[in-house]
Amino acid sequence: MKTTYMLATVAALAATGATAETFTLQSAFGGLPVLDPTAKRFVANVSALTGGEVEFNYLLAGEMSPPFEIFDNVSVGAIDAGWSFAAYASGKEPAAALFGSVPFGGDPLSYISWLNHGGGLELWREIYAPYNLVPMSCGVILSEAGGWYTKEINTPEDLQGLNIRIGGLGGDILAKLGANAMSLPTGEISTSLETGRLDATELSFPLVDKLLGFDKVAKNYYFPGWHQPAGFIEFYMNKDKWDGLTDGQRTAIEVSCSDANLYALGSAAGAQSEVLEGFRANGVNVARLPDSVMEALRAAADEVYAEKSAEDEMFKRVIDSYRAYAANYREYQDLTDLN
Repeated sequence: MKTTYMLATVAALAATGATAETFTLQSAFGGLPVLDPTAKRFVANVSALTGGEVEFNYLLAGEMSPPFEIFDNVSVGAIDAGWSFAAYASGKEPAAALFGSVPFGGDPLSYISWLNHGGGLELWREIYAPYNLVPMSCGVILSEAGGWYTKEINTPEDLQGLNIRIGGLGGDILAKLGANAMSLPTGEISTSLETGRLDATELSFPLVDKLLGFDKVAKNYYFPGWHQPAGFIEFYMNKDKWDGLTDGQRTAIEVSCSDANLYALGSAAGAQSEVLEGFRANGVNVARLPDSVMEALRAAADEVYAEKSAEDEMFKRVIDSYRAYAANYREYQDLTDLN
């Protein structure tokens, strides 16, 4: 009888989450629309799917680590997991930028399809393996805006000498046209525009940009988001912590990230038009970049891809893999296009 009672007690404790483990999850972002609700949904789903055995303590930007230091802190195990943007790691691994966005690449569906079905995820995990990290996409991002500018852009020459906040490959491409590209955390952008430290910035799509008040200090809002026609928010976990999870717990995290991919894309897709109308009412010029500027940017992108492929074997492997998949994807899209 006593043995039966003890076994029942152990079972009850397990069922009530007594064996639960809490992991720190540091975000590189503040409480931004789409990104923040997606992260909270991910945390809640993991908890639900594991019966409370895996909990994430979700922290906003700067609460535990500066955004650009999350990668290193998770790598050494000071933080358990990160919620970030892969281009932030491009200084260590140039190919990492291609898992944040592919300038002049395809739409969100082609991007996530390549990642999950075209070998992209395997390459990404190979890149992060030396840093003791296990990455995955955990939020597919809608095509971004081309950016906010304090002056009109009518020709490629107008980009020369501009100080613009843009990271990753987009910054390398703009530098080819004479712009001064720099990486800044989200929280520093508005002040930098106000003080003149920046002449331009990109961040996200209208719903997110509205929160930062860019329309108050920069009156030219350009499209398309050539630098990020689609993007990923990345979740990565310290590999030692990842390996310590059960198969079921790891599956719960992966399934929750798959849900986050669809949730983030869907919640953003229909929410931009009203925001754009508000910008126009506030005197913002909402326009597409001139064809001559787009042509110059595309040519610069080709140069950057060629140079980085020559310099870094992994970069070449990733961009070649992406392009091969994209060509197959586009062939069928072109055949089925109703326009």
